[in-house]
Amino acid sequence: MCRLLIVDDEQIIRQGLSLLPWAENEIEVVAILKNGIEAEEWINSNEIDILLTDIRMPGISGIDLARIAFQTYPNAQVVLLTGYGEFEYAKEAITLGVFDYILKPSTPAEIIACIKRACQRFQEEKNTKVKLKKMESELQDYSMLIKPSESLTESQEDRIDKIIRFIYANYDKELTLSVLAAEFHFTTVYLSHYIKKATGYTFLEILTSVRMYYAARYLKETSMKNGEICHKVGVPDERYFGQLFKKSYEMTPYEYRKMGGNVSNPFQKFMENKNT
Repeated sequence: MCRLLIVDDEQIIRQGLSLLPWAENEIEVVAILKNGIEAEEWINSNEIDILLTDIRMPGISGIDLARIAFQTYPNAQVVLLTGYGEFEYAKEAITLGVFDYILKPSTPAEIIACIKRACQRFQEEKNTKVKLKKMESELQDYSMLIKPSESLTESQEDRIDKIIRFIYANYDKELTLSVLAAEFHFTTVYLSHYIKKATGYTFLEILTSVRMYYAARYLKETSMKNGEICHKVGVPDERYFGQLFKKSYEMTPYEYRKMGGNVSNPFQKFMENKNT
C-alpha cells in the first residue's frame, strides 16, 4: 500500500479527506496534519510515498513542503490542493516535479483517482530505481563486460584497450566505424568482427554506452537542457538522443534528472583502471 500524508490548514477539508475510502484503494493514510511546520517534522522522522498538501498554508507553503519532501524522499510524489485563484501558482509548481494538482472543490472519486495515479507513478519509479541499482552493481566489474577471447594475444588485448580509449576520447565527435578503421588501419568489416570478438559488444553499443554515460553525468551535475547535452555527447538529434537515453537507462532524461540517478558506464571502471 502507498503511504499517504495529508496536510491542509482547513479543518473541514481535513475531515472530508479523512472520510474517503483510502484503504479500499490500497492507500494507507499515515497522518493528517494541519500545517507545513508539523508536516516538515513528520517527514523528517517518518517515510512517505505520496504527499497531498494544500498549496497555501501559513508558515510553510505547499510548494516549500514539496521541496522538503523531495529532498528527503526523491521518489515521493506530490499532489497539490489548490483553489481557482491559485491555479497559475499551481501550474508553476509542476516545474518542481510535482505530480499533479487538484482543484477545490473536487469529488471524492476525482481525488482518489489522482492519488492512485500518483501511487502508480511512485511504484514505477521505485521499480526503475531497483533495476538501476542492479544494473550498476552488474556493471561495476569491467571483466563482466569485456572479456577478451582466450585466443587473443597480449598485443591484441593492448590493441582493444587502445580502441576503447580512442572511443572514449572521441565520443563527442562524429565517430563512425569507418573513422575508427582508418585510425587503426583495418577494414571496417574486420574491425567490426574484432571488437565484437574481443568485448562481446558491437562498436555502436560501446559508443552509445559511453555517450549515454556522459549524458547522465551532464543531467546529474549541470542544468543544461537536453538539446545542449545531446550535442555535447555527439548526438545531433534531440529526439534520437531521448530514445537512446531511455533505451539505455529505462527512463527519460527528465526522469533521470529528477531521480538524481547514478548509473555507472560499462567502460568507466576499465578506463579508470587504465589511467591509474
